[in-house]
Amino acid sequence: MAGTYVSTLVQAPAEEVWALIGDFHRLGEWHPGLPPSTAGNELHGNAIGSIRVFEFNGVVLRETLLAYDAEGRSHTYGFPDGTFALVGYRATLRLAPVTELGASFVEWSAVFDVDPQQREESTALVQGVFTTGLAALRERFARQEGRPPPFPSYSAPPPLRQDPREPSQWPT
Repeated sequence: MAGTYVSTLVQAPAEEVWALIGDFHRLGEWHPGLPPSTAGNELHGNAIGSIRVFEFNGVVLRETLLAYDAEGRSHTYGFPDGTFALVGYRATLRLAPVTELGASFVEWSAVFDVDPQQREESTALVQGVFTTGLAALRERFARQEGRPPPFPSYSAPPPLRQDPREPSQWPT
Protein backbone atom coordinates (compact mmCIF):
# COMPACT_ATOMS: atom_id res chain seq x y z
CA MET A 1 0.00 0.00 0.00
CA ALA A 2 1.35 3.41 -0.94
CA GLY A 3 0.11 6.80 0.08
CA THR A 4 0.77 10.45 0.46
CA TYR A 5 -0.27 13.30 2.73
CA VAL A 6 -0.10 17.07 2.20
CA SER A 7 -1.43 19.84 4.43
CA THR A 8 -1.47 23.62 4.63
CA LEU A 9 -2.82 26.54 6.61
CA VAL A 10 -5.22 28.84 4.74
CA GLN A 11 -5.67 32.37 6.08
CA ALA A 12 -9.47 32.36 5.90
CA PRO A 13 -12.27 31.08 8.14
CA ALA A 14 -13.26 27.45 7.70
CA GLU A 15 -16.75 28.39 6.50
CA GLU A 16 -15.35 30.41 3.58
CA VAL A 17 -12.83 27.79 2.53
CA TRP A 18 -15.37 24.95 2.84
CA ALA A 19 -17.82 26.91 0.67
CA LEU A 20 -15.30 26.43 -2.14
CA ILE A 21 -13.64 23.07 -1.51
CA GLY A 22 -16.69 21.40 0.02
CA ASP A 23 -18.38 21.12 -3.36
CA PHE A 24 -17.06 17.93 -4.95
CA HIS A 25 -17.57 19.30 -8.45
CA ARG A 26 -15.65 22.57 -7.96
CA LEU A 27 -12.09 21.17 -7.75
CA GLY A 28 -11.26 22.46 -11.25
CA GLU A 29 -12.25 25.98 -10.16
CA TRP A 30 -9.46 26.27 -7.60
CA HIS A 31 -6.84 23.72 -8.68
CA PRO A 32 -4.62 25.28 -11.38
CA GLY A 33 -3.68 21.90 -12.88
CA LEU A 34 -7.24 20.77 -13.55
CA PRO A 35 -9.95 22.06 -15.88
CA PRO A 36 -13.53 22.46 -14.67
CA SER A 37 -15.23 19.09 -14.35
CA THR A 38 -18.43 17.88 -15.94
CA ALA A 39 -21.02 15.56 -14.41
CA GLY A 40 -20.40 11.92 -15.21
CA ASN A 41 -23.79 10.60 -14.16
CA GLU A 42 -27.25 11.74 -13.12
CA LEU A 43 -26.17 12.44 -9.53
CA HIS A 44 -25.17 16.01 -8.81
CA GLY A 45 -23.77 18.03 -5.97
CA ASN A 46 -22.35 16.04 -3.11
CA ALA A 47 -24.50 12.94 -3.53
CA ILE A 48 -22.59 9.76 -2.76
CA GLY A 49 -21.87 8.06 -6.08
CA SER A 50 -21.70 11.36 -7.97
CA ILE A 51 -19.04 11.29 -10.69
CA ARG A 52 -16.93 14.21 -11.84
CA VAL A 53 -15.11 13.98 -15.17
CA PHE A 54 -11.96 15.89 -16.10
CA GLU A 55 -10.68 15.98 -19.68
CA PHE A 56 -7.18 17.32 -20.22
CA ASN A 57 -4.17 16.55 -22.41
CA GLY A 58 -6.07 13.71 -24.08
CA VAL A 59 -6.81 12.05 -20.73
CA VAL A 60 -10.28 11.47 -19.32
CA LEU A 61 -10.32 11.10 -15.53
CA ARG A 62 -13.49 9.93 -13.77
CA GLU A 63 -13.65 10.35 -9.99
CA THR A 64 -16.49 9.01 -7.85
CA LEU A 65 -17.58 10.56 -4.55
CA LEU A 66 -17.44 7.78 -1.95
CA ALA A 67 -18.12 9.67 1.30
CA TYR A 68 -19.20 13.19 2.20
CA ASP A 69 -19.35 14.74 5.67
CA ALA A 70 -20.53 18.37 5.64
CA GLU A 71 -20.33 18.70 9.43
CA GLY A 72 -16.87 17.14 9.59
CA ARG A 73 -15.86 19.08 6.44
CA SER A 74 -14.42 16.18 4.46
CA HIS A 75 -15.04 14.18 1.36
CA THR A 76 -13.49 11.01 0.01
CA TYR A 77 -13.34 9.97 -3.61
CA GLY A 78 -11.75 7.33 -5.78
CA PHE A 79 -11.26 6.43 -9.38
CA PRO A 80 -11.45 3.15 -11.29
CA ASP A 81 -8.68 0.63 -10.79
CA GLY A 82 -5.97 0.95 -13.41
CA THR A 83 -6.23 4.73 -13.71
CA PHE A 84 -2.60 5.92 -13.78
CA ALA A 85 -1.66 2.29 -12.95
CA LEU A 86 -3.17 2.68 -9.45
CA VAL A 87 -5.46 0.20 -7.73
CA GLY A 88 -7.82 0.95 -4.85
CA TYR A 89 -7.16 4.70 -5.03
CA ARG A 90 -8.94 6.59 -2.25
CA ALA A 91 -8.30 10.25 -1.51
CA THR A 92 -9.70 12.45 1.24
CA LEU A 93 -9.80 16.24 1.35
CA ARG A 94 -10.48 17.51 4.88
CA LEU A 95 -10.69 20.91 6.51
CA ALA A 96 -10.56 21.88 10.19
CA PRO A 97 -10.94 25.35 11.66
CA VAL A 98 -7.96 26.95 13.38
CA THR A 99 -10.10 28.96 15.76
CA GLU A 100 -7.35 31.00 17.41
CA LEU A 101 -6.23 32.40 14.04
CA GLY A 102 -9.55 32.48 12.20
CA ALA A 103 -7.84 30.25 9.65
CA SER A 104 -8.29 26.77 8.19
CA PHE A 105 -6.13 23.68 8.30
CA VAL A 106 -6.57 21.75 5.05
CA GLU A 107 -5.20 18.27 4.46
CA TRP A 108 -5.34 16.03 1.41
CA SER A 109 -4.30 12.41 1.59
CA ALA A 110 -4.50 9.30 -0.56
CA VAL A 111 -3.83 5.60 -0.29
CA PHE A 112 -3.50 3.19 -3.19
CA ASP A 113 -1.80 0.06 -4.43
CA VAL A 114 0.70 0.28 -7.26
CA ASP A 115 3.31 -1.95 -8.84
CA PRO A 116 6.52 -1.64 -6.77
CA GLN A 117 8.47 -0.43 -9.83
CA GLN A 118 6.03 2.48 -10.23
CA ARG A 119 5.54 3.30 -6.55
CA GLU A 120 7.95 6.21 -6.28
CA GLU A 121 6.82 7.84 -9.53
CA SER A 122 3.10 7.35 -8.79
CA THR A 123 3.41 8.66 -5.24
CA ALA A 124 5.29 11.73 -6.48
CA LEU A 125 2.60 12.36 -9.10
CA VAL A 126 -0.24 12.27 -6.56
CA GLN A 127 1.74 14.32 -4.04
CA GLY A 128 2.49 16.91 -6.73
CA VAL A 129 -1.21 17.25 -7.58
CA PHE A 130 -2.08 17.72 -3.90
CA THR A 131 0.79 20.14 -3.19
CA THR A 132 -0.03 22.29 -6.22
CA GLY A 133 -3.72 22.40 -5.33
CA LEU A 134 -3.23 23.32 -1.69
CA ALA A 135 -0.66 26.00 -2.55
CA ALA A 136 -3.13 27.55 -5.01
CA LEU A 137 -5.90 27.40 -2.41
CA ARG A 138 -3.72 29.11 0.19
CA GLU A 139 -2.68 31.83 -2.27
CA ARG A 140 -6.25 32.35 -3.52
CA PHE A 141 -7.52 33.24 -0.06
CA ALA A 142 -4.45 35.33 0.77
CA ARG A 143 -5.11 37.41 -2.39
CA GLN A 144 -8.76 37.86 -1.40
CA GLU A 145 -7.61 39.48 1.81
CA GLY A 146 -5.06 41.62 -0.06
CA ARG A 147 -2.15 40.00 1.78
CA PRO A 148 0.73 38.02 0.35
CA PRO A 149 0.69 34.28 1.09
CA PRO A 150 1.66 33.80 4.74
CA PHE A 151 4.24 31.10 4.05
CA PRO A 152 7.04 30.87 1.49
CA SER A 153 6.94 28.25 -1.23
CA TYR A 154 8.62 25.02 -0.28
CA SER A 155 9.62 21.70 -1.70
CA ALA A 156 7.37 18.83 -0.73
CA PRO A 157 8.86 16.32 1.72
CA PRO A 158 9.52 12.79 0.54
CA PRO A 159 6.36 10.68 0.26
CA LEU A 160 5.23 8.59 3.21
CA ARG A 161 6.21 4.97 2.99
CA GLN A 162 3.40 3.92 5.29
CA ASP A 163 -0.07 5.15 6.14
CA PRO A 164 0.32 6.81 9.59
CA ARG A 165 -3.39 6.24 10.27
CA GLU A 166 -3.02 2.47 10.07
CA PRO A 167 -2.67 1.20 13.68
CA SER A 168 -0.95 -2.00 12.54
CA GLN A 169 1.99 0.16 11.45
CA TRP A 170 2.39 2.01 14.77
CA PRO A 171 5.52 1.20 16.74
CA THR A 172 4.96 -1.17 19.66
